[in-house]
Amino acid sequence: MAEKRISYTVRDFAAIRQELIDYTRQYYPELIDNFNDASIFSVLMDLNAAVTDNLHYHIDRSIQETVLEFAKQRSSIYNIARTYGLKIPGNRPSIAVCDISINVPVFGDRPNPDYMGVLKAGSQFVGAGQTFENPNDINFSSAFSSSGIANQKVIPILDASNNVQSYNIIKREVVVNGITKVFKKVITSADATPFLSLYLPERNVVNVLSIIQKDGITYNNIPAYQEFLSPVGKWYEVPALAEDTVFIPDPGKTTDQSNIKVGKYIRTSNKFITEFTPENFLKLTFGGGNTSADDQLASFAQTGVPLRINDYQNNLSLGYIPTPNTTLFIQYRVGGGLATNLGTNVINQIGTVSFFVNGPSETTNSAVINSLRCVNVTAAVGGAGLPSLEEIRNYVSFNFAAQKRAVTVQDYESIIRNMPAQFGAPAKVSITENDNKILIQILSYDTSGKLTNIVSNTLRQNIANYLSNYRMMNDYISIFSAEVIDLSVDVSIVLDSAQNSGQVISSVIDKVSAYFNPQTRQLGQNVYLSEIRSIIQNTNGVLTVASLDVFNEVGGQYSSAETSMEYSDPALKLIGPVDDTIFAQPSQVYQIRYPGKDIRVSVKNFQSITFS
Repeated sequence: MAEKRISYTVRDFAAIRQELIDYTRQYYPELIDNFNDASIFSVLMDLNAAVTDNLHYHIDRSIQETVLEFAKQRSSIYNIARTYGLKIPGNRPSIAVCDISINVPVFGDRPNPDYMGVLKAGSQFVGAGQTFENPNDINFSSAFSSSGIANQKVIPILDASNNVQSYNIIKREVVVNGITKVFKKVITSADATPFLSLYLPERNVVNVLSIIQKDGITYNNIPAYQEFLSPVGKWYEVPALAEDTVFIPDPGKTTDQSNIKVGKYIRTSNKFITEFTPENFLKLTFGGGNTSADDQLASFAQTGVPLRINDYQNNLSLGYIPTPNTTLFIQYRVGGGLATNLGTNVINQIGTVSFFVNGPSETTNSAVINSLRCVNVTAAVGGAGLPSLEEIRNYVSFNFAAQKRAVTVQDYESIIRNMPAQFGAPAKVSITENDNKILIQILSYDTSGKLTNIVSNTLRQNIANYLSNYRMMNDYISIFSAEVIDLSVDVSIVLDSAQNSGQVISSVIDKVSAYFNPQTRQLGQNVYLSEIRSIIQNTNGVLTVASLDVFNEVGGQYSSAETSMEYSDPALKLIGPVDDTIFAQPSQVYQIRYPGKDIRVSVKNFQSITFS
């Protein structure tokens, strides 16, 4: 009997069906000879072809979802990123600079120091429905911020006779969007397992601030703020469980400025890692070791040198397991997103605060506390939502090359993208190298979600400081603002007269605006007019695109930056494309700031003609 052969190349329903019919005719001609559409054999062929086609589809999709370039599902891309050792960031909070002030009584010829209290970290300031917190204590008696920058201003308040009746003390401090919360987890014997995973109970977590472990399981109250700062029972977040070194404040060291803490590196096995799920929940994973005190060798303990068997039998380099019959208190911040970017003078309300004023007069203490005011002197910028799938693809590619050191420009971008969220995040990054000079150009989002070159100085400094631990010794880093180039578009379309012109115009504006979406557009990304025409052409009701012109909008409400392309009409700043392309420099990004007025659509009606 001849070997039966089948084809492995046919993939679609029609081809599979025909292959089944041909196979049957060749090898079973005596059994089946009727393949018309009404026959039972035709039904069987249809069913088999449909099942096979469906299986091919799911096989193709499954394989596609394992390849970074082609994956479509967010969960698939997250899994690929995890394979490459990359942590995908969640929401990022905006950062603003606020003038926070109080009024204090006079003591001789100066403010009374007894009433210059301390506003504790986590106090809240509100504006436009958004809540911001000071990440560090604010000491009104100090002339410096927590980072050692001079930030105190003292203004005398005069009465009608020009006598000083009080002083207005202003501290210029950074505030971060978000609300601090605490999650309590009782650790039972069932929980005390290697690599315990916990999920915080809500989405939009910005970061974990602190975790402390306390003996016992009957706690009804949240620990005091100071307990979260204490090293007692503290767990430390690390980039990976294989790392055991963390940088912490050293309380035993003195400093030349009161608000600056001296840091030191310590080794710890009380460590955990965090990662965001595709659903935007934060997952915490603890170590795989064992901390039981019963594992001590008595013979060694008698010598005064206690040793744990587990230190040698288990892999404690990956960290300890939380001890059973204890309680974990996880302090975290919720917030972030594009909506947290606000204009100046918006954050001007006092929320829930922890303000300690310990002067001798309780009445005066209350008056000082009630005088607390705030106003943001800079825009709140740097807020961003979840990265797009395309951004994640870039993160994965860049991260794979970095390997926790900055050698190439791709390494630098990867490290910047992985900077902890509480320090802010640039909306866009472009990095070039010139003779060991690393030139970093960044952008932020403004209050409307558009790109802006007005970037927080705090964000610049955070990036510089964060990179200092990764850069090569001979690399010099400079951080600048990139260029935002605002465009407008004139498009003329031929419209089917049977369609509603208003609806078609609205659809065209929406599609062109989506093409210039600031969240997906990257620095150095060219504008291809052929792509825009195709998008417009595929709009229902559009028969053809008659013309398409792009202009550079400069000054006033727009950016002052201009394209590097030549103008066809310099007076109108009509951009002359080259090969139907408007090219961008690596430090430039194109956007349409006001789609409602900057995408102008004119129409021509086309009366259909019927031929007989």
